[in-house]
Amino acid sequence: MGMLKQPLALGGMEVKNRLLRSATMESMADLDGGVTDALLETYLDLARGGVGLIISGACAVAEDGRAWPNQMGAWDDDHVAGLARLAAMVHVHGQGCKGAVQLHHKPAGATGYSYGGIVEEKSLADLGEDDIARLAGAYGQAAARVKQAGWDAVAVHGGHGYLVSEFFSPATNPRDDQWGGGIEGRLRFPLAVQGAITEAVGPDFPVLWKINTSDFLEDGAGLEDYAALAGRLAGAGVSLIEMSGGIKDQIRLRAKLRREAGEAEAYFLPALEAFRAQAPDTPLALTGGLRSPAAMEAALAAGADMLGLSRPLISEPDLSHRLLATQDKRPARCTSCNKCLLHIASQPLKCVEFDPLQEVIKALN
Repeated sequence: MGMLKQPLALGGMEVKNRLLRSATMESMADLDGGVTDALLETYLDLARGGVGLIISGACAVAEDGRAWPNQMGAWDDDHVAGLARLAAMVHVHGQGCKGAVQLHHKPAGATGYSYGGIVEEKSLADLGEDDIARLAGAYGQAAARVKQAGWDAVAVHGGHGYLVSEFFSPATNPRDDQWGGGIEGRLRFPLAVQGAITEAVGPDFPVLWKINTSDFLEDGAGLEDYAALAGRLAGAGVSLIEMSGGIKDQIRLRAKLRREAGEAEAYFLPALEAFRAQAPDTPLALTGGLRSPAAMEAALAAGADMLGLSRPLISEPDLSHRLLATQDKRPARCTSCNKCLLHIASQPLKCVEFDPLQEVIKALN
């Protein structure tokens, strides 16, 4: 486990190992977007679990930008105190663990929640210039609150069909003005978001991004476009780019990608070379499908700088500690059943497959 244990510098932030908790929606905030005891307990378990970097679940930058009713928020100064308590939980109990808040806005168009849930709203084409400026600015204002709350970084959700991704993908962006059309027009909003964040927090505060490697749609953006986006973000000073993929039918897509990845496990490993060519000096993270220590080490040997875990840490929050600090090197127990992803559309996050309550319920039937 030598490479997994190595520290990594992300901008001015040093991460103690190469494992990150990829942003995972918890659906545990209160109805005003505030931090609850349930969120504090979840982050206590994650911090104690040994991961080097925790990226929070999607945190809404605008009240009307929530995709889930119990989604954490950073759209109001009243959220700062709760975010500070959550940051303290990571720092006090994480033995050097670093934390970033993922900034998020639901799509303006009708792509909805990519794992099953909302499908609503108006077209992206209906947004006026003032609307677009307000939305980009909301990311900057939210980032400033995250920094004020004591977090180590912010992370932008730029994938999976949500607002930033919606602007970038030709499958979801019908605009024919400066905010759409060819790749330069579709790059405009992601770069405006990055610019607003840098202006709000300064050039030395780490900004991380999650973007697709492909939309996996016939009319969507593919690897060449997303590698170009990675290059532009790298040029804008981004500290880490997390590679993901897909817009629609994510559960079915991930089952397909899992079969195709085979023993390599990492769904998006084939895209690494193209991303590296465009962003040679920017750390890159692979998220999706990693379960065994051997596959993790192989992904790092292939050129990834960090490895993201989501579903495995839902099932085993202490997985990182087990793999890095004990003799127990069994693969993650997560079976990729995806029941957790369906669950969070309407209920708080939990591992459904290994939930002791389910055994009790089955015995009642």
